Amino acid sequence: MSDSLSFAQLVRTLGRGRKGSRSLTRDEACFAMEEIWADRETPAQLGALLMLMRVKEETPDELAGMLSAARNAQPTWQGRTIRIDWPAYAGKRRQPSWYVLAAWALARGGYPVLMHGGGEHTAGRQYARQACEALGIAVAHNWQQAQELSLTEPMVYCALDSFAPKLSHIIDMKAELGLRSPINTLVRHLNPAEAEITLQGMFHRPYQAIHHETARALGDTRNVVLKGDSGEFEVRPDADQSVLMLSPHQGEEVAVPRVLAKRAIRPPEPDLQSLIDTWSGQQQPSYGLTAIQETMALVLMLTDELDLPQARKRADDIWHAR
Repeated sequence: MSDSLSFAQLVRTLGRGRKGSRSLTRDEACFAMEEIWADRETPAQLGALLMLMRVKEETPDELAGMLSAARNAQPTWQGRTIRIDWPAYAGKRRQPSWYVLAAWALARGGYPVLMHGGGEHTAGRQYARQACEALGIAVAHNWQQAQELSLTEPMVYCALDSFAPKLSHIIDMKAELGLRSPINTLVRHLNPAEAEITLQGMFHRPYQAIHHETARALGDTRNVVLKGDSGEFEVRPDADQSVLMLSPHQGEEVAVPRVLAKRAIRPPEPDLQSLIDTWSGQQQPSYGLTAIQETMALVLMLTDELDLPQARKRADDIWHAR
């Protein structure tokens, strides 16, 4: 493949105009990521490729091809066996990061979690790293430390630049390019610890199907994609939702009816103290507790092969035993 392709050819394929352009094949996209990972492209070529893909919208085949290369190239995980891969890249805009408490409760309940994130660009947003630090959840400063911490900690947060620095750099290019790139979609599928359960949260509805089909193309067999609050993997309990799943025991589209009848009033900004106080039991916020347990239930449907009512009961038990 590398003998017959060049990065410039890929840019030309994407940018020939309305009639002459087309999406990349899976093999072409794999070659593109191999070149990107090895720093064999020029900055101009990289920017052109990313923006041409962004304008037309990345396809599941393109993402799967790029991810095949990225998953093969990223460092091997040699820590504890991780059950749940939890990407957290969006940041919360109004509600606190209830999903971090959901992940923490699951981890302490026997489902080890690796959470990864990056691209903390937007002022006023609350990111996973901040929430983990405030709650005393292990935050690794490099890939080796993430593996070591996992041997004694049920949940570890690791930044993207610790295991995929080139991809982290590309996400940081948003300020220069003015737009997010397909890499923002891609990093949610990296699954660097090869966990059994993979999750994707997203904000824009059309990307739900793209994530779902990308997971299928990658061969992920226990996956759920959620249009979550602020784009994170977090259920909004005051809205009817539909999630897409890959599972031997669940349907592909699962309805998650609202639990709270009235739409919650959003706080002006997310605060960390609410997370700390909810975890300790000093606060019992109706919206927050419901968001936590509904998010846990979606994951438990995959881990324990439960239907939604059973998963809700299991989530309630785990939360109260935390």
